[in-house]
Amino acid sequence: MKRWVLVLTERGSDREGKRRRIAALLIVLGGLVGSWAVGSVLASDPIGYGVPIWPFADRLDRAENALLGQVIPAVRDNLPLNPADAQVLRKTDAYGSVFWTLKLKVDGETRCREVSVGLTITSRRVPC
Repeated sequence: MKRWVLVLTERGSDREGKRRRIAALLIVLGGLVGSWAVGSVLASDPIGYGVPIWPFADRLDRAENALLGQVIPAVRDNLPLNPADAQVLRKTDAYGSVFWTLKLKVDGETRCREVSVGLTITSRRVPC
Protein backbone atom coordinates (compact mmCIF):
# COMPACT_ATOMS: atom_id res chain seq x y z
CA MET A 1 0.00 0.00 0.00
CA LYS A 2 1.38 3.41 -1.00
CA ARG A 3 1.43 6.13 1.49
CA TRP A 4 1.58 9.77 0.45
CA VAL A 5 3.07 12.22 2.89
CA LEU A 6 3.08 15.97 2.55
CA VAL A 7 6.54 17.33 3.32
CA LEU A 8 6.80 21.00 4.08
CA THR A 9 10.16 22.75 3.93
CA GLU A 10 11.08 26.24 4.91
CA ARG A 11 11.78 28.06 1.75
CA GLY A 12 13.74 30.94 3.32
CA SER A 13 16.21 28.94 5.40
CA ASP A 14 18.97 29.14 2.77
CA ARG A 15 18.23 32.81 2.18
CA GLU A 16 18.59 33.62 5.88
CA GLY A 17 22.05 32.07 5.99
CA LYS A 18 23.08 34.05 2.94
CA ARG A 19 21.76 37.26 4.46
CA ARG A 20 23.65 36.62 7.70
CA ARG A 21 26.90 36.05 5.81
CA ILE A 22 26.40 39.24 3.80
CA ALA A 23 25.57 41.21 6.97
CA ALA A 24 28.67 39.85 8.73
CA LEU A 25 30.81 40.74 5.72
CA LEU A 26 29.43 44.29 5.67
CA ILE A 27 30.07 44.70 9.41
CA VAL A 28 33.67 43.53 9.05
CA LEU A 29 34.20 45.79 6.04
CA GLY A 30 32.72 48.76 7.93
CA GLY A 31 35.02 48.04 10.89
CA LEU A 32 38.07 47.98 8.63
CA VAL A 33 37.15 51.24 6.90
CA GLY A 34 36.36 52.88 10.26
CA SER A 35 39.63 51.79 11.84
CA TRP A 36 41.55 53.04 8.78
CA ALA A 37 39.81 56.42 9.03
CA VAL A 38 40.49 56.75 12.77
CA GLY A 39 44.10 55.66 12.25
CA SER A 40 44.71 58.23 9.54
CA VAL A 41 43.34 61.02 11.74
CA LEU A 42 45.45 59.93 14.71
CA ALA A 43 48.55 59.66 12.52
CA SER A 44 48.16 63.28 11.39
CA ASP A 45 49.14 64.57 14.87
CA PRO A 46 49.73 61.70 17.30
CA ILE A 47 51.10 63.94 20.06
CA GLY A 48 48.13 66.31 19.92
CA TYR A 49 45.70 63.38 20.12
CA GLY A 50 47.69 61.79 22.96
CA VAL A 51 48.77 58.59 21.17
CA PRO A 52 52.53 58.86 20.56
CA ILE A 53 52.85 55.10 20.07
CA TRP A 54 54.08 52.95 17.20
CA PRO A 55 51.27 52.53 14.69
CA PHE A 56 50.55 56.25 14.68
CA ALA A 57 53.85 57.92 15.65
CA ASP A 58 57.25 57.52 14.07
CA ARG A 59 60.68 58.01 15.66
CA LEU A 60 60.58 61.81 15.30
CA ASP A 61 57.11 62.03 16.83
CA ARG A 62 58.26 60.06 19.88
CA ALA A 63 61.36 62.27 20.22
CA GLU A 64 59.18 65.38 19.93
CA ASN A 65 56.88 64.02 22.64
CA ALA A 66 59.87 63.42 24.94
CA LEU A 67 61.14 66.96 24.33
CA LEU A 68 57.67 68.39 24.89
CA GLY A 69 57.52 66.49 28.18
CA GLN A 70 60.66 68.35 29.29
CA VAL A 71 59.42 71.73 28.02
CA ILE A 72 55.88 71.58 29.49
CA PRO A 73 56.93 72.10 33.17
CA ALA A 74 58.91 75.20 32.16
CA VAL A 75 55.95 76.50 30.14
CA ARG A 76 53.52 75.83 32.99
CA ASP A 77 55.72 77.62 35.55
CA ASN A 78 56.62 80.41 33.08
CA LEU A 79 60.34 79.64 33.33
CA PRO A 80 62.93 80.32 30.60
CA LEU A 81 63.46 77.55 28.05
CA ASN A 82 66.69 76.02 26.83
CA PRO A 83 67.26 77.81 23.49
CA ALA A 84 69.15 74.81 22.05
CA ASP A 85 66.01 72.65 22.22
CA ALA A 86 63.03 74.99 22.19
CA GLN A 87 62.37 78.57 21.28
CA VAL A 88 59.28 80.66 22.07
CA LEU A 89 57.98 82.29 18.91
CA ARG A 90 54.84 83.87 20.35
CA LYS A 91 52.97 84.05 23.64
CA THR A 92 49.29 85.02 23.67
CA ASP A 93 46.74 85.35 26.48
CA ALA A 94 43.19 84.54 25.39
CA TYR A 95 40.08 82.87 26.77
CA GLY A 96 41.61 82.30 30.21
CA SER A 97 44.54 80.35 28.80
CA VAL A 98 48.05 81.14 27.70
CA PHE A 99 49.00 80.03 24.19
CA TRP A 100 52.68 79.44 23.50
CA THR A 101 53.94 78.88 19.97
CA LEU A 102 57.12 76.85 20.32
CA LYS A 103 59.79 76.05 17.76
CA LEU A 104 61.24 72.65 18.69
CA LYS A 105 64.46 71.19 17.29
CA VAL A 106 63.99 67.43 17.13
CA ASP A 107 66.80 65.26 15.73
CA GLY A 108 67.87 67.85 13.18
CA GLU A 109 64.32 68.71 12.16
CA THR A 110 62.38 71.81 13.18
CA ARG A 111 58.77 71.44 14.27
CA CYS A 112 56.37 74.03 15.64
CA ARG A 113 53.62 73.42 18.19
CA GLU A 114 51.06 75.66 19.80
CA VAL A 115 50.74 74.76 23.47
CA SER A 116 47.68 75.88 25.43
CA VAL A 117 48.26 76.23 29.18
CA GLY A 118 45.06 76.54 31.16
CA LEU A 119 43.40 74.06 33.49
CA THR A 120 44.78 71.38 31.19
CA ILE A 121 47.67 71.46 28.76
CA THR A 122 46.94 70.71 25.13
CA SER A 123 48.98 71.15 21.98
CA ARG A 124 48.64 71.04 18.25
CA ARG A 125 51.05 71.07 15.36
CA VAL A 126 51.24 74.36 13.46
CA PRO A 127 53.30 75.45 10.45
CA CYS A 128 56.57 77.21 11.29
